[in-house]
This record gives sequence, C-alpha cells and structure tokens, in this order.
Amino acid sequence: MNVRASILILIGVFALGGYARAAVDDSDFIVAYADVSTVFDSNVFRLADAVPASQYGGSKSDTIIDPRIGFRMNWPLSRQQLVLEAEVSRPSYLQHQQLDYVGWQALAAWDWQLGSDLSGRLSYGDDRSLSEFEDVMLGVKDLVRQQRGDLSAAYALTSNWALLASLGLSEQQHDRRDYLDLRQENASGGVRYRSDLGSELSVSLDYLRVDYLQDLWLLPADERGYRQWMAKLGGVWPLSAKTTLRANYGVTSWKYRFDSEWQRSPTGGLGLAWQASEKTRLYADFQRSFEAPGQNIGRNLLENYRVGANWQATSRTGLELSWRREDKQVRQVLAYSDQSDFWRLGLSYRPDAALQVSLYAQYQARHSQLPGNDYQASQLGIDLKLQY
Repeated sequence: MNVRASILILIGVFALGGYARAAVDDSDFIVAYADVSTVFDSNVFRLADAVPASQYGGSKSDTIIDPRIGFRMNWPLSRQQLVLEAEVSRPSYLQHQQLDYVGWQALAAWDWQLGSDLSGRLSYGDDRSLSEFEDVMLGVKDLVRQQRGDLSAAYALTSNWALLASLGLSEQQHDRRDYLDLRQENASGGVRYRSDLGSELSVSLDYLRVDYLQDLWLLPADERGYRQWMAKLGGVWPLSAKTTLRANYGVTSWKYRFDSEWQRSPTGGLGLAWQASEKTRLYADFQRSFEAPGQNIGRNLLENYRVGANWQATSRTGLELSWRREDKQVRQVLAYSDQSDFWRLGLSYRPDAALQVSLYAQYQARHSQLPGNDYQASQLGIDLKLQY
C-alpha cells in the first residue's frame, strides 16, 4: 500500500459515512472503524540540532499518512463477557519511504465471573510497531513485536475489601536491535479497600523477572537479566464532588544476574484532578518510574510532570492544552541526564457518535547533558475517524 492507496482509503471512509453514522452505538455487539491521520513532523528522526540533514536523505522533516482499520467486539455470555479487538495500520512516509511498515494491535480477553465473589480477566495480546526515535539513534528502523498473556483475579471478602492477584508472561522481539529481545514474567498480590464514599486504598507486592535472549558484546544473554520486587501503596480520595486526589508510593529493589548486590530506588506519584465547571477539567500530576524493559539496554529512571486542561466548548467540540516534562536519568554505556518538554494543543469535533475529526499541534525539545544530543521537533496533525 502506498500514499495513493492511503488517500483512497480516506475517500472510502467518508463514502461510508453517509449511511453508517446513524447506526453506530457504543453498546453495540461489534463496532468497526476506519481512521486516517496525516502528520507533518519537522524532525522525524529526533536528530540533534547540529546534525546536518544531508546525512538523512536531505531532509529531517516528513509527512506521514497513517490509515487504520479495526473493530472491537463485546460478547456477553450470561455473567461472562468475551472481548475481541483488532487494528491494522500502514504508515506511509512521503520523504523517507524506507520507514513504511505494517503494524497491528490485537487483544482477546475473557472477563470471567465465578459465583458472586470471584472475578477476573484472562487475556492475550499481540502488538507490532516502530520503535520511537527518541530511543533509536542514527535513524535505525527497528520494528518491535510484543506478545503477552495475563491472568488477573479479585476475590471479594466483603462489600469493601478484596484480595487481588495477577500473573503475566510476555515476549518482545526487535527486528534490528535484537540485543533487546527479552522474555518477561511478572506476578502480583495485594489487598484493596473501597469505602462507601468512593475512596480507595491498596497495598501490593509485585515481582518481575526479565531474561534477555541475545548476547550484548562480551556479556552472555544468561547474565544480562534481572529480578525485581516492588512494594507499593496506592490510594484514591474524592476530596469533594469535583476534586480527586490520587497517590502511590513504592520501593523498587532489583538485582542483575551478574551482580551480587541488590539496588533500591523509591518510585511513586501524585495526581490531582479538578472538575472546575461542567465543561472544564484541570489536572496536574507527577510520576517517578522505571522505563519499560526492552526500550534501552540500561534501566533508565523517568520523572514525569504534567499539567493540562480539557474544555468541552460545545456538545460536539472539545479543546485540550497540556504541558509535560520528562526528566530521564540514563544508565547505559554512559550515565547522563536528559530533560524533555512537550507542549500540545488539540481540537476535536464530533458531529455525531460515529464521526470524529481531531486537529493538534505539538512542540517538543530535549536538553541533554550529553554533548550534541539536544533537539527540537514540531508536529501538526489531523485525524479522521469513522465508526460503523
């Protein structure tokens, strides 16, 4: 599929719209959709300011046309429910056509219920996407596929108290950076309390094991993995009818296979949401966490700060404005820190339940302790989505 085919899909989306819009409903047994986004990116490879464009086909910028088709199905069976979701995409780059690829997202889940007290979810997911260029230097095209299976359960002790447990297994494969291929196992157990007034408190202990599947230079694969334990306390408190406070705190301990010492670091976050009026919602939050396994060879620590506002101007039109700062402590071959700022302005228009048009503008800038690693990038995008 090339750019011309993407445009034909766009025309088809609106051709279908004339008779499909009236029929769609979020409660439908199955909902299909077609989506086309067009984005101009001024620095698609996230190249440092000092890097000449001549090294990357004469242009740092590009326009990406990304058509998507998919569906979601909710099938109730007595007290059980089956969920199926699938989406296929084909991003096309006008300048750097070597980056074109086929991606997908798929999910099959069973929301189960046994008796009146025991419930949970059994699921399998399969995703394929392009690695972010913030993590991939020198413009390397790295496609990553992740397959995962999860089982979660909740047992209601009373109307307020419940025991929680989960198990998970996933595998990640990179077509270029295969030294990041890994297998991940996780388990969690805890207890949750929900009050009659809407507040919630939970305590959990999480276990994670990461095994890499490829050697890295002189380090064998069976010595690269690590084990991790995280003790976590979290809560949600409705301070008023319009204000909600969320908080979590944990201590993460991990040990590499080649290391005899355990390392520790605090993690956690705080968030506040305020429904200022019927149409306006304001929020601010902070989160300190580790980067997900498989993105880089080291264990990078992230601190994210976020402030934003959503304004529902009319029943059909919404506006969003947000700022986010990411402080990254990079621990790879070199140890250094990055600071990135993201500004975003978005506008959405939904004439009915089936059709949505979204416009957005985003600016991001990174300032790094690593010499020659600063960059700036701007994006302008439009997205058209039709459900039927």
